[in-house]
Amino acid sequence: MNDETLTAEAVAKSVNWYTPPEQVVADAPLFIAQIMARGGERDVIWLRRRFTLKQQRAAYEAAPPGLFSRRHWAYWGLMLLGAPDALPYPVRFPDTPAAQRIHWDGF
Repeated sequence: MNDETLTAEAVAKSVNWYTPPEQVVADAPLFIAQIMARGGERDVIWLRRRFTLKQQRAAYEAAPPGLFSRRHWAYWGLMLLGAPDALPYPVRFPDTPAAQRIHWDGF
C-alpha cells in the first residue's frame, strides 16, 4: 500500500490495535494524537497531508495523559508550537509528587 492509497482505517489499525478502526477515526482529535504518538513515517505523512496545523495543534493540546512519551511530546511541541517545552508534559496523576512518579519514555 503506497501513500496515495493509504486509508484512514489502515492508519487507525496501525496506531490503535485494540479499538475498531471506524471508532478510532470517529474521534478525530484523539486519532490525530494517536498518530503523533504511535505512528510511523507513512502515518505521519498521511496525517500532515489530511489535517490542518490548527487541527494538529488542537489534538496535541488536548492529548490525554499517558499517550505520548516525553520524546514524542517534545518533538511535536517543537513542530507545532515552536518549542519542545511549549506545553507541560501531561501526567496521569498530577497530585503525586514528582519523585514518586515512574517515568517511562518508551523504546
